[in-house]
Amino acid sequence: MTVQPHATRRPSHLSGCAGFSLWALVGAGVALAFISFIGWFFLVPAAVVAYRLARRSRWNDGPVLFGLVAGAGLPLLLVAALNWSDWHHRTIGDGIPNPYDWGGVGLCLLVAGVVAFAVLRRRSD
Repeated sequence: MTVQPHATRRPSHLSGCAGFSLWALVGAGVALAFISFIGWFFLVPAAVVAYRLARRSRWNDGPVLFGLVAGAGLPLLLVAALNWSDWHHRTIGDGIPNPYDWGGVGLCLLVAGVVAFAVLRRRSD
């Protein structure tokens, strides 16, 4: 009789979603660091969380990494939401960001990350 020395357990759905969410926080922190003037305050915690996640064997590869893409869209959606009412009452040339541009890119990143995670997660099960 042969016994496998390292039988692997399938990761639970909740575990995969938790990994995806944590990587999404890292992606949001990095994106916020690049679009904000106080970005260095968000980059350091994102780097620490990314380092800790990369050291965990079950969350350092696979579809959970698409959380980075989805998380990068969240700050862009925040910028769009903050400028929504101001943009409708603007004057030409005042420099208020167009919420349709920020929201469109943010929504595309968020949807692309979630859909890619769902599709690859379904294939790996």
